[in-house]
Amino acid sequence: MSDPLADDPRTATVASGESISLSDSHKKVLLQELGVGEAVRSVYHDGWGYAVLTGKGLLLFRNLLAPKVTRVTGPLRILRSAYGMFNSVEILVEGKPHKLHGSKLDPTGEFLEAAGRLLPPGSPLRPGGGKRTSTWIRRHPVSVVVMAAAALVAGLSGPGQPDAVARGGTDHAAVVPDFRGASLVTAAATARLGSWRVAAADASSAYRTVSASQADWRVCFQNPSPGERARPYNGTLTFYAVPEAEPCPSQLDGTRRVVMPDLVGERFDAASRTLAALGLDRVTPFHAHTGQRLDDRRQSLADWQVCRQQPEAGIEVPVTTQVDLWLIGPDASCTAPSPKPKPKPKPKSESAPGSQATSQPKPRTQPSRDSASDGGTSGGSGDGSWDDGSSGSSDGTSGGSGTGSGVDFGQFCSPIGATATTSDGRPAKCFMGKDGAARWGYRSG
Repeated sequence: MSDPLADDPRTATVASGESISLSDSHKKVLLQELGVGEAVRSVYHDGWGYAVLTGKGLLLFRNLLAPKVTRVTGPLRILRSAYGMFNSVEILVEGKPHKLHGSKLDPTGEFLEAAGRLLPPGSPLRPGGGKRTSTWIRRHPVSVVVMAAAALVAGLSGPGQPDAVARGGTDHAAVVPDFRGASLVTAAATARLGSWRVAAADASSAYRTVSASQADWRVCFQNPSPGERARPYNGTLTFYAVPEAEPCPSQLDGTRRVVMPDLVGERFDAASRTLAALGLDRVTPFHAHTGQRLDDRRQSLADWQVCRQQPEAGIEVPVTTQVDLWLIGPDASCTAPSPKPKPKPKPKSESAPGSQATSQPKPRTQPSRDSASDGGTSGGSGDGSWDDGSSGSSDGTSGGSGTGSGVDFGQFCSPIGATATTSDGRPAKCFMGKDGAARWGYRSG
């Protein structure tokens, strides 16, 4: 049976990299609780329960038999950084401390510290803070009276008088510098000189493991934000960074963006490796001449050359972008014209006059016999065969004009009324037929 966490892209990383194993019921509840695109970064033990850190906060699982989820939105309230043999990180949720530990992907709690802020030692949010304050007041009544009198004097002082008490309370707070755009190594070193504790995390949704000493990374975001007032000696400054060759995402935990490389002229296998290293794994090859999609499963495209690409080189694109490559086979030119299809043979037409080819003669049709115009005698009543008038002789057979001999019944004739003799000696006369054409017919008298 397959692991549902391994099959889901939001949990695939922890399914393969974490040593903590969740029960089937916990896995089902976790997948139901995760939002669209909310990837899991690490899993921790939380007493008898579990804690799951995502890009949008922390999920606490209670009740081992029927898991229930409590969602804790950031920033997390950290009571104590990693300590002890388990490197536990103690956080505060609804006034109750939780000790989280045991993550293989986050063994020292860097992810947790990057997602939260350390509460100052005197913060009233810390458990028992109010009780300790009341106890101190009972034990130091004189000091309380003095402080109250000082506050009263400060309240009665004019607007132009300096507030010594307030000024003294802010002397230790510093304005947080702006490290955005700086090298991660330089920013971390500078922050440590200012007494800050430093943590680093991936600024994109890739959630790559980042160390504050990571070379060739650049700061995109930071927490606390630039310009805020904070006390460095009890706070953590978290840098969210990406590799220097990679553009910063538009927002924290946003989709990774990369610069499209120039692949024209590269072999397809080398271009594919370059794209895969950048996280661009949606690649479609096309034939450079025909534009048809190529199937690498049916033919090897490793040695094919890239002629064109989309998007073009130098453009910033998210890693979810579809990349199209137009390829040409080995030893072929990208600029060569596409092969033209063979022309279809033209249909045969009737031969022109004077050509050697001869068309098949049309079958001769038997014309109707016309009645004679001079006496009603039917033309062509003799036993001569009908002809289409295509042949004849100079003595009257070609036109039938006047009186001639050697004509055949059915031949065309002219003029109407002319007489002639057939080749077998019978009398013939030129009659007008029903079809409007004059032909030789038998002359009865």
